[in-house]
Amino acid sequence: MIVRSFDEVKEIPVSQLEYKGESIDVDGVTIRWLTHKAIGDESYLHNFAVRYFTMAPGSEIPIHGHKYVEAVFILKGDILFKSGGEEKTVKPYDTIYVPSFEEHALVNIGDTEAAFICCIDCHGDKANCLPGKKTNKC
Repeated sequence: MIVRSFDEVKEIPVSQLEYKGESIDVDGVTIRWLTHKAIGDESYLHNFAVRYFTMAPGSEIPIHGHKYVEAVFILKGDILFKSGGEEKTVKPYDTIYVPSFEEHALVNIGDTEAAFICCIDCHGDKANCLPGKKTNKC
């Protein structure tokens, strides 16, 4: 068993998102990797990673897509979720499921910080489940 205090998990600014060979600037977004491939030993299968994001008012995680699927659980704030030509405002306790390769974006449309938990599946060499690797950050 591994127990980690939230305060022990490093908060990392998300400054760029890599998508389709381009590097897109991101401001006002942070990530904490609550679970990931480097935690524990080989007895932990690492089939998923859990990440905690914050978004400052007006900040955006720009349109992107990725091989891994993700489930996003909104903790606080009002977020405009864009996907497949549609837009939907999501609020605390809403859950978003994003399948592989579906392009999507998130915008904090509220006046306060937004936060959400994002669970992703690890695939291939599982590099997408390691902090700081050149993979999409969201």
